[in-house]
Amino acid sequence: MADEPSIDNNDLTDIEAMLRDLDVNDLELIEPPADVWAGIERRLTTEEAASTPPNVISISSRRSRSFAPALGLAAALLLAVAGAVLYTSRGDSNSDVIASAVLHYDAGQFDPLGATSSASVSLVDVDDQLEIAIDQADLPTDMAEDADLEMWLIEPDDDGNVVDLVSLGVVHSADETFQVPAGYDPAVYSVVDISVEPHDGNHDHSGRSILRGALVQA
Repeated sequence: MADEPSIDNNDLTDIEAMLRDLDVNDLELIEPPADVWAGIERRLTTEEAASTPPNVISISSRRSRSFAPALGLAAALLLAVAGAVLYTSRGDSNSDVIASAVLHYDAGQFDPLGATSSASVSLVDVDDQLEIAIDQADLPTDMAEDADLEMWLIEPDDDGNVVDLVSLGVVHSADETFQVPAGYDPAVYSVVDISVEPHDGNHDHSGRSILRGALVQA
């Protein structure tokens, strides 16, 4: 008996990459031109008439009763494989929430864009890599084209003043995750800040914070 086919890790990686590129349009059934079905029907009718009793089912009925369900089954199997691949690729990772922070607006010091904003984040350990994950956010949507929102970790002194800080990256959406750079201990860099950063070539903090909050151990 032949060996059963198997899927190795490289195959799973290739399948996951393919699935990530799919969207809902890729699962829609596309109706081929009518002359394609007509040509297939003529060929099948000719071959079956020569070798079998004349009990031929129209290709149009075969298409509607067999081909479409087969494609539907294929799509369902593809989604099942997607779930299995994603579970396999992610199921082995271990993550723990270490701390969390609710970010607030300070009307006396922060940029007015933060007046109607809010956010909460978590410090997560994923396989020994520390990350800041946005749990919830309501951030400005009327940003100027020449500016971005950026997330920072701040080292505060005993009075809450900034001693040092490090950028985690530009905030593109309300559900992003940012890696904490090596060498920056969140126990020291314990304040999370979101600021408005103009596209002026200056990589330092602009001073235009909109939200800020201290990490609290979970």
